[in-house]
Formats: sequence, C-alpha cells, structure tokens
Amino acid sequence: MALCYYVESIIFYKGIILLANARSSLPRNVCLISAIMVTMMAISGCNQAVVIKRPDNIQRLVNETLVDGILSTDASMAVTLGRSRTLSIWNVATSQLLHQWSDDDFDDTNYLLALSGNKQYLATAGKQKISIFNLETGKLDIRWPAQGFNPDASISSLFLSQTGSTILVGMNDGSITVIQRSSMTMSLFKQHSAAVNHIELSNFEQQVLSTGLDGDVHIWATYNGELISSFSRPQRITSVSFDETNRRLFIADALDNNVIIDTQTTQPVSHLDYLERYRYFRQALFTNHGNNLITATSKQSVIYWDASSGKELSHWDITAYNAGTTVFSMVIKPNGKLLTLSSDGALETWSL
Repeated sequence: MALCYYVESIIFYKGIILLANARSSLPRNVCLISAIMVTMMAISGCNQAVVIKRPDNIQRLVNETLVDGILSTDASMAVTLGRSRTLSIWNVATSQLLHQWSDDDFDDTNYLLALSGNKQYLATAGKQKISIFNLETGKLDIRWPAQGFNPDASISSLFLSQTGSTILVGMNDGSITVIQRSSMTMSLFKQHSAAVNHIELSNFEQQVLSTGLDGDVHIWATYNGELISSFSRPQRITSVSFDETNRRLFIADALDNNVIIDTQTTQPVSHLDYLERYRYFRQALFTNHGNNLITATSKQSVIYWDASSGKELSHWDITAYNAGTTVFSMVIKPNGKLLTLSSDGALETWSL
C-alpha cells in the first residue's frame, strides 16, 4: 500500500506540473479539477489488488514456438508440436523425451493435437487427414481422411475420448464427425453454421459439447445428434468448460461476454467481472468442485475466479520467451497445484 501512495504522489505532482505549464491557456478552476481527477484515477487504480506470483517450478521443453500443445488430465504427460513440425511426447516430472516424430513421418502437415484420457492414444490432424498413434508402442495405429458436408472443408477441432475409442472431428463447414474405432463406424452431423472450434464428450460420453465461430454452444446426443440444449452468444466462442459434474458450464466469446451457466436450469450463475479490450479467454478450467474457475487470456495472464460471484480472486502472468506468448493447456495436478503449458513450450507449476 505504501508503494501505491508513492505512485499516487508521483502522478499527482506530475499532473500539477503539466497543468501548471498549461495554465496560461486554461482557466484556473479547470486546472484544479483536472489535478483532482488525475489523483482520483491514481487512487482508483491502486484499489484493485494485484497479485504477483512466481512459479513454483519452470521447465522449458523446447526452444521454439509451438503450433499446438496439450497436457494429460493427470498432469504427467505433455505433447508439443513445434513450428518445425516436430511432434514430441514428454514425461512432465522428469522432462524426459518419450517419443518423437518429424514432419517427414506424416502425409499431411499437422496443426492440431488430441490426447486420450488414459494417455494411450494421440491424435494429430492436418487439413483433411487424421493420424492415431499408440503411445505404448510409439507406432502409428491408423490414418484416414476426414470430410465434412462440403468436400473442400478442413479440420478445425479434434477430440479423443477417455480410452481413445471415440474420436470427434470438427470441420470448418460446421459439421462434426463421430468415429467409433472399435466398429470403424462414422456418423456425420451438421451442428453449426460456421467453423467448429471446440468439441468434447461429456456426461459419461453420452453427450457432445460443441462450439463454433457462429457463437453457438450446443449439447447434443452422441449417438444420433439430437440437440439437448443450446446457448447463443453475440460473437464467436473463444473458450468453454464444464465443471467436474457437468452442472456448471463456462462460456466466453470474443466480446467479453463471460458467463457461468447452471446446465440444469439453463440460468446464469454469474458473469465474470472482466473487461479488457482486445483480450479474450482462450482457456478455462473449473476447480475445487466447480467453486472456482481458472482462465487464461489471449496474452500471458492467468486469472483465478470465484465461480459463484464472478469476482476475481487473483491474477498473474506466465513467463514469456517471445512476443505473443499464451497458454495452450492447463490442468490441476494431483497435489492441487496448477500446471500450464505455454506456446513457448514452457511448463510452469503454480500454487493457487
């Protein structure tokens, strides 16, 4: 707080000096009011608590910017896809490289990743091809083309189920393919009017959560595509997340419309008290049985929220090695700490 008053004083006196230089052209009462306003802005800026966090641990896995990266749900494995198109599997605890493939190992240039919940399978996607790797053997399991209703459509999102038996493929024409690996059957659904930018299974894999650039959030039946519930936002969806019980759903769009919804009543629980131009949430994660929410912005900021009130509890920045650094993936470790993987390929552990 002492630092805050110090900053206020500096701002106040600098404001007085600037206004004094201009007083020959401004009425005296205007100068006085302006000086008071400068001070009030300084004070109000200091009323917001800023928490400066340092990571408990940091390790950079690669020395290049990533195209995509993902963490396993138990925080033990990291997958990185660098701009060199090198695909790597890492042990988080030891930073040991487990598997690695180069761009020459693929028919199509990859830009999307998905990891099964049991860490046995890894899916990669190019524009129109999907590859599934068995991580126990490190070998390619299957590869096939993906297609939407528009034959020229390209892949825009990807998801693997807990066991890797179900694969969800979203396309930029708004279509979604549900693939069952055991029977090698595919079902194609048209759920959105624009590119699908997020898909995942929920409710014991009986339902699909999908979002698109059309601003729509749909929850629908996995086996027949029947719509169960739907939410619409003014702009493209940038982030979405279920809590552990699928009772609360967080939705964020590109215009700072950030809401937590009770999926049973479809009513808002809270709206996040957040407004910052040109920044949006690209990652979100519920924790503490849905009572708290963690979000990552399009820049380096990570914010910790009270989910019931929508009030910010703390925020901090991840370590940036390059311009445009952002969070690609984040999970809660077994010890309750947060693990983040950045677009710089850096793993950081945070105490909440």
